[in-house]
Amino acid sequence: MEPLDLAAFDAVADEYDRAVARSRDLDHFCSSSAWILPAHEALMPPREPWLRRGEHGWVALARAAEGNVRYLQPLEAMWGLASPLVGAGDGGGPGPGDVVEVCGLAAEFAAACFADAGWNLLLLSGVLAGAPLFQALLERFGRRCRLGLGPVTSRYVASLDGGLDGFLSRRSANFRHAVGKAVRRAAGLGVTVEPLEIREPGAALAAYERLLQIERCSWKGQEGVGIDQGAMHEFYRLMLPRLARRGALRLMFARHEERDVGYILGGALGRTYRGLQFSFDDSYARHSLGNVMQYHQIAALCEEGVMHYDLGAEVEYKRRWAEPGLETVTLVVARGR
Repeated sequence: MEPLDLAAFDAVADEYDRAVARSRDLDHFCSSSAWILPAHEALMPPREPWLRRGEHGWVALARAAEGNVRYLQPLEAMWGLASPLVGAGDGGGPGPGDVVEVCGLAAEFAAACFADAGWNLLLLSGVLAGAPLFQALLERFGRRCRLGLGPVTSRYVASLDGGLDGFLSRRSANFRHAVGKAVRRAAGLGVTVEPLEIREPGAALAAYERLLQIERCSWKGQEGVGIDQGAMHEFYRLMLPRLARRGALRLMFARHEERDVGYILGGALGRTYRGLQFSFDDSYARHSLGNVMQYHQIAALCEEGVMHYDLGAEVEYKRRWAEPGLETVTLVVARGR
């Protein structure tokens, strides 16, 4: 496999993302460059990228060390959502997830790993247990290494099949009543929810500053856990321009009496929307603005033709909005038998 430095990988990020979008058995948005590169820069300690491009696909890992343990780990190793292995899927042969291609990817990846003496522990997150790639990795590494599995990472994903009516038909009667009541109450109060179409990085950063003003007034901002500070602030500051450049940024603002009182932020890849963050001015908590903004975002996504709303990793409130989605594991490879 051909080694790439970070600049070279970034230069072909659009090609990489197209391969991600065509792939099966992985978390599309969180395996894309818009997620993994900001995560590497903002959320992880300083590391040396270990990036490869081969005939059958891509590898996005980094070197890390702790005591005597020398890791190869994903660029995003905070939540374990991203798959660091992506099939080529160039349209001229088997697509990503196809048994022939993933066996080729596993073979060339294993060869590159064993040619590198600089690691003794390999962490491969975002892998679907039992999928062709998982089986191919077991075959290639099981001969020479000790293997283990990390915990399951679960996501909630709402089907938007059938549009807004179809989505609502899969929710409980209590849910439909509560959300409908909140939407009507907000409209009666004069709250509007307005989308922004942003395709320029500078405009994305300006919208981010606007969004952060709301975050500081939210309960999260007031308790010091919002995205207006710390590493998460930088993570999204790096992400939004990337999304804007490819027309993938989705951002709505709730407004009342000519001021911003809430926002809902996400990104699109193919026919999937990934929810990222939403917040609202804490003085509007009694108006259920979170539910109102989610409703309006889903309505807009249905109009756009998006088929899946990925709410991300498992949190209790998401059960009401979605169905259980992709579950992945981290394959742990310890060098030597």
